[in-house]
Amino acid sequence: MDNYNPLDPAGDLFGPPALSTLVACLHCGQEYESYRIEWRVETNADGKPHGFWCCPVDGCDGMGFGFDIFPIDAEYRDEHGELMWVSDAEDEDADGDALFIDDVDALEPGEARRPTADDSDEPLTSTFAL
Repeated sequence: MDNYNPLDPAGDLFGPPALSTLVACLHCGQEYESYRIEWRVETNADGKPHGFWCCPVDGCDGMGFGFDIFPIDAEYRDEHGELMWVSDAEDEDADGDALFIDDVDALEPGEARRPTADDSDEPLTSTFAL
């Protein structure tokens, strides 16, 4: 990013999408069309000006499409037809189960097991040596 200019809205990756869509801000919860996301220049911690794409709601500090501001439609596609959300929940469930052993009798000394509802009154312990 040799040519990065913090005052150039065109170079900021968190700008609004080319095709306007209904969005919501995580900070204020307001819904609005993405064309309303506005460019603001603020002073950073070093005292230098820096621009940000911001939620247009007065008093809200939400910034960036895809960071604090997201499309309402879970099936939203950008101007290139790409999905914003990709789910790997199916793979996660299959792989996640392999990380735990539910049969306590099969555990080796020092091995961890998946906590159960019956464990709620037991103190948490670590198997890591300090």
